[in-house]
Amino acid sequence: MMRIPLFYYKYSLMFLMFILSCSSFEQKNLIIPKLFSDGVVIQRDTLVNIWGQYLPNQKIDISCSWGFDTLTFSDSSGYWITKIRTINNSDDQSITVFSSEESIKIRNVLMGEVWLAAGQSNMEMTFDYCCNSTDSSSYEIKKANFPKIRMYNVKKALSNRPLNNTDGKWVSAVGKDIIDFSAAAYFFAKRLHLELDVPIGIIHASWGSSNIQSWTSKNVLVGLDGFAEKFKTLQKDSLKIKKTKDWYSQLDNKHSGSGAWDLFLSSDILPRKIGYFDFFVPGWKELDIIGKDEINNLKNDFNDWRELDEINIIKPILNNSNFSGAVVFINEFNVDSSKSFSYSVTIGPDAGAPFTLWEYDIYINGEKVGSSLLDLKEYTYQFNKKDRSYDIDKNLLKIGKNTILIRVLGYASLGQVKINKIDKIDVAFLKNWQVKLLAEETLQIDNFKYPYTSFYNYSNKDINFSDIPEKFFLTHNTPSTIYNGMMHPILDYTIKGFIWYQGESNVGEGGIAHSQYKKIFPLMISDLRKSYGERMPFYYVQLANYFNYGGMLPYFRQIQSEFLNLKNTGMVVTLDIGENYDFHPSNKHDVGNRFALLALNRSYGKNLIDSGPILKVVEKEGKYLNLFFTNTGSGIMKIENDITWFEVAGNDKNYFNADVDVYKDFIQLFSDKVINPKYVRYAWSDTASATLFNSQGLPGTPFSSEYLKLSNK
Repeated sequence: MMRIPLFYYKYSLMFLMFILSCSSFEQKNLIIPKLFSDGVVIQRDTLVNIWGQYLPNQKIDISCSWGFDTLTFSDSSGYWITKIRTINNSDDQSITVFSSEESIKIRNVLMGEVWLAAGQSNMEMTFDYCCNSTDSSSYEIKKANFPKIRMYNVKKALSNRPLNNTDGKWVSAVGKDIIDFSAAAYFFAKRLHLELDVPIGIIHASWGSSNIQSWTSKNVLVGLDGFAEKFKTLQKDSLKIKKTKDWYSQLDNKHSGSGAWDLFLSSDILPRKIGYFDFFVPGWKELDIIGKDEINNLKNDFNDWRELDEINIIKPILNNSNFSGAVVFINEFNVDSSKSFSYSVTIGPDAGAPFTLWEYDIYINGEKVGSSLLDLKEYTYQFNKKDRSYDIDKNLLKIGKNTILIRVLGYASLGQVKINKIDKIDVAFLKNWQVKLLAEETLQIDNFKYPYTSFYNYSNKDINFSDIPEKFFLTHNTPSTIYNGMMHPILDYTIKGFIWYQGESNVGEGGIAHSQYKKIFPLMISDLRKSYGERMPFYYVQLANYFNYGGMLPYFRQIQSEFLNLKNTGMVVTLDIGENYDFHPSNKHDVGNRFALLALNRSYGKNLIDSGPILKVVEKEGKYLNLFFTNTGSGIMKIENDITWFEVAGNDKNYFNADVDVYKDFIQLFSDKVINPKYVRYAWSDTASATLFNSQGLPGTPFSSEYLKLSNK
């Protein structure tokens, strides 16, 4: 027998390794969702789903490091799903998925308690979120050292059809890695972890400003008034939606700095300490690059510029009378001699300008002399513009022709501009302006980031504007779009329960919308429970105070209170932590801890008082009303506020502030202005403060006896 040299084996092995390494660049047929990536937390001590894709009708083997193995087969479409048995063990584990040709190993797997956190911006709010960021952020980031608390942030995605995968990764709660965590969900997870001493996994899927319709499946909505027609329209316009996305995909874009409403609040509505303006301006400054070529190159003889005729040029270009974007206007004015170098420029809005963003920067001979936004401090900012004058530095001017360029962000209008000779009375109104379109501000098509609009760059592009398609966008308020893009891909994942903070975007829509929310919310929960289990706990937040709900918040809160009649639900009351003038209260630790109280008591059997006082009985005693509550713990806390926020009324329902006496297990109310009281209400206002607490310090929910079925005596 011929002896094969050792070096042959060596080089054969090297060749084989080379071939295998090359094969790693080939298309992989075995696919599992991003949810099952390294660091994943799966529900302990139960059967959990795992799924993926492979070639049709093929065997899939699954091996778990804790001693469980199973197999399944892909169906005719290549989809497969099976269950694996988990145990109660907090050690790092692994899962390996095998096909006949490939394998995927999932490392650093933990078995613990898995919760899904979803909603709009108050659930999304991180430890670095806007100007009113989460309380004690620096402390929490510095002290966070919880490698067995992990969060998976579902990347924002919109779709008019259900998707099967999502993008994201599991991140451990250690140091700065918590910055992008949902703060409310983090505090919830932290409390559970410390109380239960097990790993906690949070799947977090939120979208600021989203309404409940976008979170609910088509199957639910199509049976409600008006939605069938909306879905027919979406189906009919699906090709237009694709054309819109394809068009804007070809253009470079930059996120808008904020919404117009944010800047409006910054001007003269909110207390200065809130600091909206200083937070949003850096985002706008990133847009300062738009138009720099035009500003810095004034010797181009106005190439590619067009005569200003707003009716015949700007608006029809995009078939959009409300066009918003970035536009530059250019003109010239003469300076006769050095003796007339004392000049200023005055600018003001058009008289008929709509309520929208209109910000400007003024350049003389390429140098900025004035700005409505980028160079200001908060105390000087005005959203509703007035005429304003800016002195022109003499050193910028020259004898003869001088160039004035005005860049406008937002509503594409030059406004009213004039040059003032400071040492003379006469004013030079500038005519014969020329204009150039730089960018369009419109909805984002991907990489979604608040305020969900971007500036799409048209500058230096050879664009035939007649080719721009009629715009049809999917938004975070289009029915079922978030459900399709962010919820559907995770429906098969095995969880313990659901925490939800949403509703702000539905409050201001008024009475019809309230009744619609009342219908949709229970149906949405029931629909989710078809996937997550009929007894899945669903805990939600009753909305915090805010000044701009138009008096509708109490009625919306009443609807939210009625949802407690649904099985396995619980409600976090935030009446005491709202900030009236900020949509995003900074106190998220109480939100998370109160979620945790509900879970510890109702899902984990810890026998705790998990909510504040709830009105049970109203007893009339002459001119007095005696109010009895459940969930008082060892008693009701004394009310020391000057305004109690309790009111009483007679048959006429004219309410008057009530005097309040607090006893251990009931409250007595009266008013000298109501001789025969019949009705009582508490905190019935958008901006009411909390005065009703139990001995655990948990606030009672707002109520009106007009809407409650009580035991009256």
